[in-house]
Amino acid sequence: MPVAPTPTQPKRSRARLIQQGLLLILVGLACLTVYQWYTQRESELRVEVTKTPGGWGYDILKNNKLVIHQPTIPGQPGMVGFTSQEQAQRVGERVVEKIKQTKALPTLTNEELRQLGVKIP
Repeated sequence: MPVAPTPTQPKRSRARLIQQGLLLILVGLACLTVYQWYTQRESELRVEVTKTPGGWGYDILKNNKLVIHQPTIPGQPGMVGFTSQEQAQRVGERVVEKIKQTKALPTLTNEELRQLGVKIP
């Protein structure tokens, strides 16, 4: 046989509903904060391709501050730039990947440059 609700039960269920609602809002805000932090962290580094006297080069910026200025093909003698804007972009993006992986300033081998489509002079 069901028991009749006492006068305090509606107050308890309302309080419980408010607690659950607040908990849901807090969980939502926490998820949003983590998402914004993660997406901001991933987009901190970016590549800007620049025209140089020797061809094309790239800059790596972190939070809009210059980290690497590379006006020439890295590791090559002389002042020889990339022959195309696309080459400079590909190599700059590879450098960003390496920075994210190692958290240090990267180096690129001639083989890696060839794999990225750079013709080594």
